[in-house]
Amino acid sequence: MGEFKLPDVKFVPEIDIVGITLSRLKKQIEWCNEYNLAARMGGLDPSGDPIPDRYIGKNRYWITEGEGLDQEIGSYPMFLIYDLDPRALDGRALIVRYKIVDPQGSPVQTQKMAAKHIQAARLEAERKERMAKKNPALNNAIKVKMPDIFRPVKAAKKALEALNGSQ
Repeated sequence: MGEFKLPDVKFVPEIDIVGITLSRLKKQIEWCNEYNLAARMGGLDPSGDPIPDRYIGKNRYWITEGEGLDQEIGSYPMFLIYDLDPRALDGRALIVRYKIVDPQGSPVQTQKMAAKHIQAARLEAERKERMAKKNPALNNAIKVKMPDIFRPVKAAKKALEALNGSQ
């Protein structure tokens, strides 16, 4: 899909998530709306190419909002773009999953998402604290006496020294 100007790498839309800035996403949405209008009207697409017959009279693209999950920041907004291809098994084919990022490429999130992540972290810390009070063994660190380990030549030399020194 050249019109989406995706990165020139191979990716699987069901697995990979592509970062996009909010301004670039707005342009993508506008382009999809223009294309869908042209498809419903039966004209040419925004770049002047003919629209395939299977899309004439209906929308081609569908965009939906979702949520992704990152271990560090929590949830983040994600947008999924589908091709409403009548030949697809369920009538739509996933083209790309976009994650909103800032101009430096770091993921962004809403204040509500950040608050939800902070609250979840607090609840988890409280849960761990309650569990530790119930069962103090949960706080114990694993105690293992690690032996001195040497390469075979050095180990043999140390063993000889110990044996010869004890006589």
